[in-house]
Amino acid sequence: MSRVARVIRIFARGNTDVRDSLLWSRVGGVLEWNGINEVLRARHPGVIAKIRHETCARIDLIPLPGETLPSPPEELARRLPSGAHPIARQHRSALFDAPADAVIFSLQSAVLSSLVRHRRDGWLLLPEAFDTWDTASRSWLESECENAGPAPIEPTLRRLERLIGAVQERLGAPVLVYNLSPVIPGERTHCWLGAEDALGLRVRRFNLGLLELSTRQDFSIVDVERIAACAGAERLKIDMVHLTPEGLRLVAEEVVRILEERGCFDVPEA
Repeated sequence: MSRVARVIRIFARGNTDVRDSLLWSRVGGVLEWNGINEVLRARHPGVIAKIRHETCARIDLIPLPGETLPSPPEELARRLPSGAHPIARQHRSALFDAPADAVIFSLQSAVLSSLVRHRRDGWLLLPEAFDTWDTASRSWLESECENAGPAPIEPTLRRLERLIGAVQERLGAPVLVYNLSPVIPGERTHCWLGAEDALGLRVRRFNLGLLELSTRQDFSIVDVERIAACAGAERLKIDMVHLTPEGLRLVAEEVVRILEERGCFDVPEA
């Protein structure tokens, strides 16, 4: 009789970094990395991870329990292009709908995503791949919305702090947060004068803020910055957000190591 696999339930809200390392990475239709279960097969035979993944327009659009965030009307959400970030789901989440053994967030959306704000009603929106939108949709957005810019660091981290607290209170699950490696392959900046908004500098500021948050709240950082630095960022990074299969494996192994230390693989007493 075959042994029934033990399931670890992971809820993950994030984008390329979370999906590629935990679920799979395909390049040109070719499977490059097959996710965290590759690591579990070697380190925890008989255990599989079932991952519920949601893309993340930005951390400040993840609702807290009982909270309804201002959002576009449903008819508009159906009409506008949306790509990997469906507009109808940018302000919603199933995070608190079911039990989870671990919850994973990422700083990637906070660092990279710039939103627009509806001039009259005030709701925020990620217009993903705006350059590919049809003319009518682009004209509507330009006339009805204004640029809201990138996420401010301190308010975003305060929002993340509230989300982590809500997860711990409602789900009793450990929380892991991916940071980012600030290395951009090929970049050789040595003076930041006049480059206060540079992406690498923004990543470093968010990473530092996350470290400071971890000194007062019990969660774990999946330290992509350290992983890339120790193994060689020039070798592991394709660009700011994409890692090679080796890099994805190292990140998945770090997630498993943290879950081990958090007791997620302990066998419950009979």
